[in-house]
Formats: sequence, structure tokens, C-alpha cells
Amino acid sequence: MSAGFSRREMLGKLGWGGAGLGLLAGRGFADADTDGDPAYPGFAKNVRKVAPSMRDVASARLEGGKVVQPARELPVFHTADVVVVGGGSAGFAAAVAAARTGAKVALVERYGSLGGLFTNGMVLIVIGTGVKENGGFKLVTRGICEEFLRRLEKMGAGAVTALPPEVGQPTVDPEAAKVLMDEMVQEAKVDMFFHAWGVDVIQNGNAVQGIVFESKQGRQAILAKVVVDASGDGDVYFQAGADYQQISHAMGFVYRVGNSDRVDAGKLPKGTKAPRLGSIEPVKSTRWMNNLGPRGNGLDIRDLSKIEMMHRKSAWDYVQRIRKTPGYEEVFLMQTTPQIGVRATRLLDGAASIDKKGAVSGAKCADAVAVSGHDGMKLPEFPIPYGALLPKTVDNVIAAGRCISCAPDLIDRVRLIPVCIVTGHAAGVAAALAAKANARPRDVPVADIQKVLREQGAYLG
Repeated sequence: MSAGFSRREMLGKLGWGGAGLGLLAGRGFADADTDGDPAYPGFAKNVRKVAPSMRDVASARLEGGKVVQPARELPVFHTADVVVVGGGSAGFAAAVAAARTGAKVALVERYGSLGGLFTNGMVLIVIGTGVKENGGFKLVTRGICEEFLRRLEKMGAGAVTALPPEVGQPTVDPEAAKVLMDEMVQEAKVDMFFHAWGVDVIQNGNAVQGIVFESKQGRQAILAKVVVDASGDGDVYFQAGADYQQISHAMGFVYRVGNSDRVDAGKLPKGTKAPRLGSIEPVKSTRWMNNLGPRGNGLDIRDLSKIEMMHRKSAWDYVQRIRKTPGYEEVFLMQTTPQIGVRATRLLDGAASIDKKGAVSGAKCADAVAVSGHDGMKLPEFPIPYGALLPKTVDNVIAAGRCISCAPDLIDRVRLIPVCIVTGHAAGVAAALAAKANARPRDVPVADIQKVLREQGAYLG
């Protein structure tokens, strides 16, 4: 410090800045240099003035009744081989698979945790993992999906309902699932960027060269050789100009009820029907309720806002009615979903497509990269071809999850959590192979993708 630098200035030159000071203070280093209120030393030690981390850019302006956004350069935030947009079940699997296949991977997610509607939306049941066959159960959603469930089981009681040898259709605690997804992404050395919303693509003709995302740091770019669209709504391929069809669907709402284990059914008056408490969870004191909800446009924020408020009030009122039932007084509304259950919006018009007629036919598929299981609708397993993940004309984009190319009559199979995971697994492997070969995803031999998928434990029929 004899050269005239304060400790803050020295750390700043090392690139630590205010964050580094906070870390040192938290490790027992005395630091009287604080901008906080000395009356509250526990908080004050963490308060520092720092240089602004962003610069304002030219704002939109009103010209002749039209709002005009000035052109500006976007900073390149990151560069990767593969960028995955959306960290739901499909995006999580795609990122892990691509990284395991040797790609440098970035994963962009608008919320602060992984899992999408599975975890943040609290749709906790993993339904559609396999089919009944020869009097038994056959698991078809293997690979990353099976690994995830087996690792959940090892996390101990409260993480997942007991798994029979054939896996079945377990219910998962969302907090356990978030933690495990974090672990698997970190193990694969994926560059994880939460609180970032993919809003546009970088494009040259039909070729996508990366994405633009919005965050508290403003609009920035990630350059990549291949983009996996795991947004659920097909936001990436929409921005790239791919063909699609749009559907409306019921928008659900999940909430959790606490103290279900404190119900005294013996107090229920004779002839009174017991209130519905919802489905079981690994956490024995809670139940989860999944309301189907009204049909709406999941891309329209007016619909989303109206339905969300309607659902929230309905959940509150229903639980209050339960609490007035003798023996149910201790039941309470524990949690409502922070992510409304949009079941489907855009469906890709892809190089290939799947529909219910094909699904029930039992026909084999030479270019299958994933297989769907049984979901209670008594449909057999069916293959998902690689072409269902590929736009017809847009290059360097691969779809995964509920926005792949399928007919509306099959969406209620395709959107299931394990099916999203296996299509994500396929998309991640294909993206990594395309990036490694500097090839368009449509030019990667399906046999090469299938080979890697099988090496990673996937079942392809």
C-alpha cells in the first residue's frame, strides 16, 4: 500500500472490485472502510459504493406517432459452440448432453433456477416414462432422464417418491430437482446464465449465428455455431423466420397445500364429502393441486395476466373453504406457482412431423432420436424423428421440448416432462456434433447422432 493505493483500489486493479471486498470481509478480514450505516455493522460491512457497471444507450423516441428504436451496437457477452435458450426440462437436458458430447455450451434461462414448468411451475409428476409390455413395465425415456431420476432417489427421503425397479411415474420435490439440475449442469461445465431472456437471433440469410438476450445488463449477444430452441414457445425459430402453427390450450395453475398430514378425518360430519387435497408429494405434509384452467393464448400477456390473477384468487378461496371443514382447520395454502402452466403455443413446421395416427401405428422410424412413453392415454411408445427437431429452411437451430414439430392431437404427449428431456437430449447431441463438424444440423448424419445417444444410455426403439 506504500505506493499510494488503498486496499479497495488494489483489489479493483486485480479485477475484484466491490465483490472482492465483500468476500474478504465475509472471511474475517477487518474492513473499517464502509459506506453502510455503522449502527448496523453486520450489514454495513457489505455496503460499498462501486463504479456503475452499465452505460445508458440511446432511448426509443416518438416520431410522427411511431415509436422508433435507434440502431446500436450490441456487446458480445459470450461465445460458445452451442447456446441453449430456455432452462426447462428440455433445455437442461440439451445443455448437459451437448457439453458431454464435447461442445462449449451456454445455457440462457429467464428465471433463477432450472426445470421450467417441472420445477418453477410445480408440475411435479414425471409421467410418460415408459409403456406396459408383456405384463410388465418397459422404460423408454432413458439416458439423461433415467440418470436424473436415479440420482434424485439417492438424494434421500423427500426428494422423490419411491421408484420401483422400472422407474414408473414418480412425483418429485421441486427444490430437490432444482439442486440436482444445477449439479448436473455444473458437472458438465455448462456456462449458466440465469435472469436472461432470449429475445432475438443473430442471422445471416437462413443461417443463425447466435442469440440476443435481455437482462438487467441490457441487450447483449451470445455468438454460437448452433442454437437449441428450448424456449417452450419456439421463440428462437420464430425470431429466425421458421414456419410454425400456433394453437391455444388450457393454461393451468399449480399450488401446494400444507399440513395435509394434520387432517383429522374423524371430525368430518357424517355424509359430508371429504375435500380434495390434491396429489401426494415426497414431502409428506404437502399436496399439490394442478388446475386445468381456461383455454387462452400463451403468447398474449393480456391473457396471461388475466388468467394468472383468476387462478390465484381461485386457489386462495378454495383452501379457505377447506379450512372451514371440521378436521381440516390446519390445512393452509403453502405456495402458488410463480410460472403459469402454458401447455402449448407454437408448434414447429419441421422437416418431419409426428401425429397421433403415426404414434398409434407402431411403425418403426429409421431416423428416431427419441422415444415417448405411455401417459395414461393407452398409447404405445412411439419414435420421434430427427426431422421433427429441424426447421425446414432456417439453419443452425434445433428445437427441443414442447415446441417441436408435431400435430395438435399429439401435443399432450410431446409436452410431458420425460419426453421433453429425451428430445432435449437428442437436440444437445446433434448440436454438439454439428458444431464440431462446422456443419448445418440438417447435414449431420442421423446415424452419428444415434451412435452418441446410445453411448449416453438413450433408448431409440
